[in-house]
Amino acid sequence: MSQESPIPVTILTGFLGAGKTTLLNKLLHDIPNEKAAVIINEFGDTSIDSQLVIRTKEEIVEINSGCICCNVRGDLISLLTDLMKQEEKVDRIIIETTGMANPAPVIQTFLMDEQIADTFEIDSVITMVDAKHIKLHLQEEEPEQQIAFADILLVNKTDLITEDERKQLEAQLTHMNPNAKQFYTTYGNVDTKELIGKKSFDLDYALNIDPELLTETHHHHHNHHVTSFVFQDDRPLDLDKVNKWFAYLVRIKGESLYRYKGLLSIKQIEQKVVFQGVHMLFAGTEGDVWTKDEKRKSEVVIIGKHLDHQELEKGFQYCLA
Repeated sequence: MSQESPIPVTILTGFLGAGKTTLLNKLLHDIPNEKAAVIINEFGDTSIDSQLVIRTKEEIVEINSGCICCNVRGDLISLLTDLMKQEEKVDRIIIETTGMANPAPVIQTFLMDEQIADTFEIDSVITMVDAKHIKLHLQEEEPEQQIAFADILLVNKTDLITEDERKQLEAQLTHMNPNAKQFYTTYGNVDTKELIGKKSFDLDYALNIDPELLTETHHHHHNHHVTSFVFQDDRPLDLDKVNKWFAYLVRIKGESLYRYKGLLSIKQIEQKVVFQGVHMLFAGTEGDVWTKDEKRKSEVVIIGKHLDHQELEKGFQYCLA
């Protein structure tokens, strides 16, 4: 099914905790007149991100059976095929990949299949860079690939670094990817017109990075030291115990925690408690009130390096009221 104007696709990538969901919310807020299909992927067994995304005219689809660049690429193709068959057409697709994704196979999906290539067109590949923590991860494959394939580098959390650190980071990123336009920001606050609708994706440049991009032999292997654990419970948690557990995690385990986030049902609080953390930076806020017909439960996702599942499980159980 060929269309006169292909549907533009924005691929939003970046290492764990860089601020992708914050930027996604901003993009959706800034294009209220467009119907966007949003595809969210998480590294792990469950996804909390869709609960953090604002609801406007977009249609949110989750893929959480694995990494979008690995075993669920077939799911992505299936989703895109379903979108092509819908009577009500979408104006744009935004894909938020897991922080553990190499963007190459995702890009490849839109180039290899003739029907998909006719219907969709990559508009931009945006990589979020965590200005505060990126140096801890540059030796790992995923962040390096994410930076290399981007046509836009959105360097976030610049309020957490000095001017000298910023200059060093800018030079390093330019060395890694001289083709990408760089934006420096806090909370993903950048003019949306600079990010989408520019048709900034450059296939020739992508092929220079990976000459095998247009072959079917692309493979991606995750760092086997990085694991993801999910903890869930319908019983309420105790606020004091939760504060003690997170204080311990941040202080003692912070360097090993790449990303931790979730929704908590606290006995002493009628609202949902939403929390997010990256390494030793942690923030929790009160969200909507639990409704009467809503099942109260807590969900915690922890992603990191060399994590002890038994220890984390014990800590979560300690928090029960």
